This record gives sequence, structure tokens and C-alpha cells, in this order.
Amino acid sequence: MSQVWAVFKRELKSYFVSPLAYTAIASFLFVMNVLFVFSLNAYETTRRAAAQQLQQVPGAEALVRDIFGGNVMWALVFIVPLVTMRLLAEERRQHTAELLLTAPMTTRQLVLGKFLGAVFILAVMLALIGWQPLLLRMWGDADPAPVWTGFLAALLYGSFLLSIGLLASSLTESTFVAAIIALGLLALVNWGGVAVGQIPIIGPGLEQFTPVENLKALVRGTIETRAVVYFLTMTLFVVDLTARVVDSQRWR
Repeated sequence: MSQVWAVFKRELKSYFVSPLAYTAIASFLFVMNVLFVFSLNAYETTRRAAAQQLQQVPGAEALVRDIFGGNVMWALVFIVPLVTMRLLAEERRQHTAELLLTAPMTTRQLVLGKFLGAVFILAVMLALIGWQPLLLRMWGDADPAPVWTGFLAALLYGSFLLSIGLLASSLTESTFVAAIIALGLLALVNWGGVAVGQIPIIGPGLEQFTPVENLKALVRGTIETRAVVYFLTMTLFVVDLTARVVDSQRWR
């Protein structure tokens, strides 16, 4: 684990001595705050319409589910490529990958250290938007369960997306190309997950294997073991696949 820790610290240092981390975090906060305002306006419109028709007004926890089950999901599609594009592509471009691959560590330790560095940035971003669900909890009397499971869902879902972005970064020496590949893969994961449910007959059965459906299962306010296992398994699989890709490059 000392090798993983060394790579992790190296990644954090490289993030915060360059404008990349600050740009990604600022972009994420901007997108999330704009979407939060839109969600509040839509909620207020729905609340007024329901009050006029003497219908039950939706609780503020519906907004919490929108934050983690919708806003975070789409915001990360555009932010994750910024966070991951340089992780391995930059190493190959600067020819420092050879030094890392000949260091006394395994390829999996190298990839895991870089992955955990990106997860730390994700955790910082989620912490900085924590005021949104907490505000709804304090002033909107939202149920606390979706708040805590929402943070867990966003962290697991975001980590899965980061693993895909890391894989994209391992496929090229260009950070720009890595970002484009990651953006395409993440868009496919999200829109594909939504579109699966529209497939006749087998669609509803396939939904349980999509990241979007498992994200929604967690933001409802209960910790779904199936969803947690799904994200952990898929993330570890993609990280291991990335290590295999990097390992194959060692012998080229």
C-alpha cells in the first residue's frame, strides 16, 4: 500500500499545482448551482399548481433526489473528462510512464493510486455542494435519509465514471483525445442506461444492470445492497481493465 499512497500523493500534488483541479471544481460548482436554481423554480411551479388543485404537495426530499439522481449525474458527464484526461495520457506524452512502470510497484498499484487521487477530487466537489441538500433539510424539512444515501450514491456513481475516464486516458497520449473518448463513453453509459428501459419486452429486466437505475435506487433513501455491490464491482472491473491496458503498453 505504500506504493499506492506514494502515487496518490503525487497525483494530488500535480492536481493542485496546476489550474486543472480548480477549473474542474469551479465548473462543477457552477453547473450544479445553475441546475439547483432550475430545480427550485420547477419545484415552486409544481407546488403552486398542486396547491391550486388541492393536490398533495411534493416534499423537499424530491429536490434532494433531483440533486443526486439527476443534476450530479449529468454534471459529472462533462466534468469527469477534465479530471481524468491527463492521468495516464500525460505520463505517456511526457515519457514519464516508462519511469513509473519500471519503479518497484505493480501496474495495478500505479493505476489504483491515480484512481484514488481522482476520487479525492470527486469527494471535494461533492463536499462543496453539500450545502444544497442540507439547506433543503433545514429549511424544507426534507427527509434526512435521501441526503445521506444521495451522497453515497453520488460518490459510488462518480467513482465508476472516473474509472471509465481513467480507462480512456490509458488509450492515448493526447489529453484532448482522452477527454473526447471519455466524454463519448460517459454519454453512452448515461444515455444508454436511459434508453435500455425503452426496449420492448426485455427493457425493464435490463434496467437493473444499468448505472442510471442503480443510482436511482440509492437516492430513494435506503441503502440498496445490490446497487452498492453493482458500482463497486463495475468500478473494480474497469480499474483492473485499465491496469491490463497499461501493462500491455509496457512491452511495446
